[in-house]
Amino acid sequence: MNQLQICLANNLKRFRKIRGLSQEKLAEKAGASANYIALIECGKGFPSLQMIEHIAKALEIDELDLFDKKGIDFQKHEDIREKLLDKIRTVINDAFDESLQN
Repeated sequence: MNQLQICLANNLKRFRKIRGLSQEKLAEKAGASANYIALIECGKGFPSLQMIEHIAKALEIDELDLFDKKGIDFQKHEDIREKLLDKIRTVINDAFDESLQN
């Protein structure tokens, strides 16, 4: 996956989450399938210019916002967030298991 794909994939996911849309709902609004949106978000698909326009309109953003470099940082933040959530789950589960043993 090249930098442009990474940028698009991460920004699509970022703006979709900001708008509170599922992949299915965004796909419906953009006239695409949820599978197609998922492929774009994981960098395995790249939309046509027309589809970029439809997606941007559905997200209520400018088409160029989908290629903002902030998308690259977004993935780093998402990775850190997921690692923290995993650690929190582990701590809570361990504490719960320990309380059951006492």
